[in-house]
Amino acid sequence: MLNKAKKIPTAAVIDIGSNELRLHIAQALTDGEREGVKYLESLHYPLSLGHDTFHVGKMRFDKVDKACDIINNFLVEAKGYGIRQLRTVASTAAREATNINYILDQIKIKTGVTVEVMDEADEKRHIYKLLSHYADENLKQSALMVYIGTGNIGVSLLKDGRIPRKWNIPVGSLRIWELFGQLQEYTREFHRLLEEYLTGFIQQVKTGIPEGVAHFIVCGQEIDMIAKLTRADSHSPLFTLPKERLLDLCEKIKYKTPERIASDFDLSIEKADSLMPVASVLQNLLSLTQAKTLTASLMLPCDAVLFDMLHPKRFTALEKWLTKSTKLSVRLLAERYHCDIAHGNQVCDQALAVFDKLKKLHGLGNRDKQLLAAAAMLHEAGEYVNNRDHHIHSYNIVRASDIVGLGAGETEIVALICRYHSLLTPGEHDPCYAALDRGKKVRVSKLAALLKLADALDRSYLQKFSQIEAKLFEGELVITVHTQSNAALEQWAFGEKGQFFSEVFGLKAHLKVRKT
Repeated sequence: MLNKAKKIPTAAVIDIGSNELRLHIAQALTDGEREGVKYLESLHYPLSLGHDTFHVGKMRFDKVDKACDIINNFLVEAKGYGIRQLRTVASTAAREATNINYILDQIKIKTGVTVEVMDEADEKRHIYKLLSHYADENLKQSALMVYIGTGNIGVSLLKDGRIPRKWNIPVGSLRIWELFGQLQEYTREFHRLLEEYLTGFIQQVKTGIPEGVAHFIVCGQEIDMIAKLTRADSHSPLFTLPKERLLDLCEKIKYKTPERIASDFDLSIEKADSLMPVASVLQNLLSLTQAKTLTASLMLPCDAVLFDMLHPKRFTALEKWLTKSTKLSVRLLAERYHCDIAHGNQVCDQALAVFDKLKKLHGLGNRDKQLLAAAAMLHEAGEYVNNRDHHIHSYNIVRASDIVGLGAGETEIVALICRYHSLLTPGEHDPCYAALDRGKKVRVSKLAALLKLADALDRSYLQKFSQIEAKLFEGELVITVHTQSNAALEQWAFGEKGQFFSEVFGLKAHLKVRKT
């Protein structure tokens, strides 16, 4: 009897982008030891949803109706391939629309699909993981990695195989056009206006990266257009885009209107609108490095989603890689604000030990564990400003920081946990807490309660406890520590901060000190 051939995994992604809708159908591909993706079908349909979001803050329902028609056609195409794995994702244009809940409801009713709206962190996390998968070790040692979105630009430093720093620049190709598009019609110095506008953001990156960054990696929706205009061979996941050709293109377009650019380069007016902003961003960021060429990619977050569906084990490994970069980013931020690293490490270890013991009780996941670890390392950052009300300063510092792997929402949660590590407790009396939805309120309270206990265990900053055990016993959380030192200060602090733990979890927290 003949063995049946192993079926090759196949999947599809529908991407609701700011300028177009896309359908990608692909199957898993393994080239030697490296996993990849073989595209069977790629369809694109132009639809400027982002224009309305960035201009008036809402998506127009007539365009959403058109999007539903396109999605239904995509579903028919996917069905023809026998696709069973299909995800529909959306990013900036949907994420920033104030009427997004109504839009998602209409799409669900008219197409039957549930749209996953990727937040800014997910978008960049996906693309950076995919770029790191294809990048060789030489690139990973020293590079500036740039993702140009329609609404924002992500910049990350890749050093020694990790990402220690990242910056989120709240401008993108389409958003810049919405801000300054009309001026481009009336001035031949539009390129100077762009450079002046970008100066502050570029300076932030410049002061945060070491000298001698060797490589420049870039991807984004407009890279396909730039690759064609510079005659780059873009058939590989990562390809070379000659620096001289990019700079020459910048010179050719900087005094032209979008209409002239469209005519001279045979582009649609929509693509011509975005060409100068993207070229200006690339030129300015490239000048911060010593790269002789650009390493470019046509991959978008939807391609990373597809890769995840086809190679989930590999993508999980890449997530672990990025988590290590998050830890490094947090550590460097703690050092920048002169946090007591020994204290932070001790509090972190103690907080995570209690977190693991109470898994069945708190119902939180690994992502929450990462946020707790970050808060444990950064909760004293505010002392850099002033010891008085340092928890408030810690909150302000953390929420204003770019932490690798975390988006604005998760960074806010870390900041809030830092805010409440002191005797200040979460409650409706605090506007920062009152503004959260119910789910986030509970999440922040649980994590803050755990950090309070852990911080109390090193109240003296002397790391007195070499061993810590946590267990649930007869309706109490019993934490047993071993020490040769006097632990009276820690016992007092534990009693003070343990009150909020009891309020959140309905358990009394009891500290046992054993002399060694």
